[in-house]
Amino acid sequence: MFEFLLFFIALFGTLIASYYDLKTTEIPDILPIIMIALGITINFLDFIITKNPENLLLSLLNGIILSVIGFSMYFAGQWGGGDAFLLSAIGFLIPKNLFVSDNLPFFFTYLINLFLLGSIYMIIYSIFYAIKNNKAIKIFKEQVKKFSLSILILSISFIFLSSILSFIIFGKFVLRLVILSTSITLALIFLWIFSKSVEKSFIKRIPVHKLKIGDVLLESKRWDGITEREIDEIRKSGKKYVYVKSGICFAPAFPIALVFTMLYGNSIFFILSLLSLI
Repeated sequence: MFEFLLFFIALFGTLIASYYDLKTTEIPDILPIIMIALGITINFLDFIITKNPENLLLSLLNGIILSVIGFSMYFAGQWGGGDAFLLSAIGFLIPKNLFVSDNLPFFFTYLINLFLLGSIYMIIYSIFYAIKNNKAIKIFKEQVKKFSLSILILSISFIFLSSILSFIIFGKFVLRLVILSTSITLALIFLWIFSKSVEKSFIKRIPVHKLKIGDVLLESKRWDGITEREIDEIRKSGKKYVYVKSGICFAPAFPIALVFTMLYGNSIFFILSLLSLI
């Protein structure tokens, strides 16, 4: 009954979160809290009016599962608390897909899309960041030079051994597949080196007097910003400089994955359907 309203709340909320994340690198805690409260309240109203508990139960299930996954990412040091809260909010808001049914739970399809499309978004973000940041390009060149010989030896060995085995077992027609798979593997290796280079360029050495609330210290195990009390303690310690880190603003991946999920369903099924048309 309230599916469209819940979708627009989720979309509007994630867009606001994206704006704050891109502008300040932080998502206000109050935003996902309001989204979670609205999700539970509206789905409960749906149950009261329709006498059908399906949407309420599904939203609670989605919310709990996505909360566990989101905060697992947070405690593992992969996400900030805002990202974890935002994932929870989407779960509590949306019980199921509005337009496309792939016979899979919403939380599963959304997670697949979030991580797959999020990876593409992060690559694009990193490329644009590297173009504007000479430090990232410099680190990438250094890393490529450092590992170039190892990559070359690994690639030649892989092609040689795979080609011989493929020719003996399957014949000539598999050789193209071997070369293609090697090329993809090499591309993924370079993307990994590139992402690590961009990650290193996010680390900055700044004077203690320039520290501000929300900065994340390099030694921090999680993406928790420092508080005013912690800043005072650092200043009293006599340190002149500290290292802080930042990361890719991941919040825009949430509305991207949300819209894709609603329009196309599971991204893996979508890609496979496209391949079948080629």
